[in-house]
Amino acid sequence: MTNQNNGKYLPRNRKGRKNSPVSRILLVVALVSALIFGVTVFSALRNRIALKRMSAETARETTPISTSAPAETTVPTQATVPPTTAATVPPTEPREILPRFLELYQKNPDLAGWLTIPGTRIDYPVMYSPDEPERYLHANFDAAYSFAGLPFLDAACDTESGNRIIYAHNMLDGSMFRTLLKYQQKDFWQRNPVISFNTLYEEQEYEVVAAFYDKVYKKSDTNFKFYQFYDTSDQSSFDEAMAYYREHALYDTGVTAQCGDLFLTLVTCAYQTENGRFVVVARKK
Repeated sequence: MTNQNNGKYLPRNRKGRKNSPVSRILLVVALVSALIFGVTVFSALRNRIALKRMSAETARETTPISTSAPAETTVPTQATVPPTTAATVPPTEPREILPRFLELYQKNPDLAGWLTIPGTRIDYPVMYSPDEPERYLHANFDAAYSFAGLPFLDAACDTESGNRIIYAHNMLDGSMFRTLLKYQQKDFWQRNPVISFNTLYEEQEYEVVAAFYDKVYKKSDTNFKFYQFYDTSDQSSFDEAMAYYREHALYDTGVTAQCGDLFLTLVTCAYQTENGRFVVVARKK
């Protein structure tokens, strides 16, 4: 290649000149930035694939098999749930939306509540869109595209369920449920044993029962699956869940629960194994 072709990139007759320290520093900064960006994108894509796998696995195991031909072809969702929003789930008695949430709900009726955990960056609205379970996988509160998305309720749950299961990405920038992993450490739990999840109708506090690593299992696996435990009023299912939590907990919190208690289960991706998850289970105070 001639000097003429390189004229606008290199000064004439100086091609042998060594790079200055500033140029070398800028090159290193550019390479590091590109590496961080690449890792962030890869991690987010892996999170998305993992959450989709969990949705597909749950759909296969919670959707009944029909022996008759369907009237039309439909795409299965995470569970067979009628289109609704969090605030339109019929309560046992008429209730009013808390004043702090009224304006937000009017802006987006997919709002199910608000999750806050002291000592973390978790302070987010929780969304619920059972007719489109993954709507907030990559969408913000305005339903515009957002790579990080927002925490959202499992489509088979609602804010009246015995166990509310909430998913969110494990983002490298520390957002969403990245700081949920602080509960790996017992001393962090000791300083922050209570989680706040306020529904549209009620302010609620939950005590952490257990924190543990797990994964999404194959359909053929017969062991307890934390992401399919919804009904805390069934004694057999409750006993199985509590035994599983005690066995897999990273440490003993000493917090006990009774059949029928309200539970909160927070889930994010982890990479200790294929399809890994980090899970925090809490009981309503």
